[in-house]
Amino acid sequence: MKLAGVAALLFSLSIPILAQNGADGVFKDGVFSDTELGFRYAPPKGLTDETSDARESVRSRAAALHTSNAFDVLLRLRSGPDDTAPKWHAVSVETYPRAKFAGLDDAAAQAKINLWAAGSHASAVGGPEPVSIAGESFVLSKFEQSEPPLLKHARVYSTILNGKLLVFAFTANSIDQLQPLADTLEALEFTGASPVSYLGFDRNEYPGDENLKNLRATFSYVGHWLNNPPGSNANNWTGKRGKLEAAGFGFVVLFNGRLYRELGSTERASALGKKDAQTAVQAAQHEGFPPHTIIFLDQEEGGRLLPEQKAYLFAWVDGISQSGFRAGVYCSGIAAKEKRGQGVITAEDIRQNAGAREIAYWVTNDACPPSPGCAVPRHLPAPSASGVPFAEVWQFAQSPHRKDVAAGCGRSYSADGSCYAPGGSERQLFVDLDTATSADPSHGRTAKQ
Repeated sequence: MKLAGVAALLFSLSIPILAQNGADGVFKDGVFSDTELGFRYAPPKGLTDETSDARESVRSRAAALHTSNAFDVLLRLRSGPDDTAPKWHAVSVETYPRAKFAGLDDAAAQAKINLWAAGSHASAVGGPEPVSIAGESFVLSKFEQSEPPLLKHARVYSTILNGKLLVFAFTANSIDQLQPLADTLEALEFTGASPVSYLGFDRNEYPGDENLKNLRATFSYVGHWLNNPPGSNANNWTGKRGKLEAAGFGFVVLFNGRLYRELGSTERASALGKKDAQTAVQAAQHEGFPPHTIIFLDQEEGGRLLPEQKAYLFAWVDGISQSGFRAGVYCSGIAAKEKRGQGVITAEDIRQNAGAREIAYWVTNDACPPSPGCAVPRHLPAPSASGVPFAEVWQFAQSPHRKDVAAGCGRSYSADGSCYAPGGSERQLFVDLDTATSADPSHGRTAKQ
């Protein structure tokens, strides 16, 4: 048994784990560095690097458990293969998605992952302790496990970086060896993480209360309609904000705007924009969204906006901003060709004509490339990768698959052309996929996460 190693994490068969490839972690010249999480760590010298074997062991065990959830072994070092030797000791560095513990606050999540790292047969020595290392807040847990004639000892430290629980676990068969192992954390450096992106989804139909837990295991935020979505005669998102926040979701809040044929003259369009802004604000307040929540106007029609469309949109933006909420727009991030062969991107056209107005941009571009299609790469692309550098949210996959735009993405979609949430095909939970710079792009939560 390896108390704080990979095998220990598999004692409880209810723990879902699957090793990743650790592509961001490099162990070279005695220093392990991870660019995604932004840290450097110099482990004890003289240990054998068994990271590859540890990952393969986890993959095999995870396959036996039929799980696809992500537990990442970054580094695994030990003094030798015989863990019954009196001087045997080991070091492990691992991560687990913070979102898997959506119902727990940070300290409780850290304490829980420490317990998992120790294994189900270990006994805690005292309670979890808050400690500060290199300017970051950690939770320290101490464990023992009796394996006569040995008494194994472990110290497990965890913190949260870029949406992940980062765990350093030190194990030794002698208490005298344990402290020098843990002291290596004094040289831990945080170099600054790579920019992180967050995965969300949107759809016109509410997915159902019974599906929220499964969806939250994958997605950080959800699109929430304030009025009838496009093509719908009703809005079944009404009254669901509380359930969604309780499930741990952030929000991208949407208001369905009017089509060009509904606008009439510029004067009428402006009046409609003001009226619809009031409607959006009242709906947001009724749902319980806090002041300063960003409400995105769904601008369905792309290309260069006509004067009537601009009059409507900017009147709506002004009305939202004057109400104490913040305005955003959902629009195309794909260049539309004009008669002279030039291309115009709707988001850029709006921004160039917005004057001093502050507008958040949620763009759609489901063409491959730049979109990865109906797939979630290990490194989720930033919204700026959409081709619109100022975008805060990027919708990179739509259901159904648009063959005229996303022809190069076809193989990533289901046979029926839909993009399904993980495990959602049986329940017909097709979704649009989004990436954002925040886990709560509209800042619509009322409780601190």
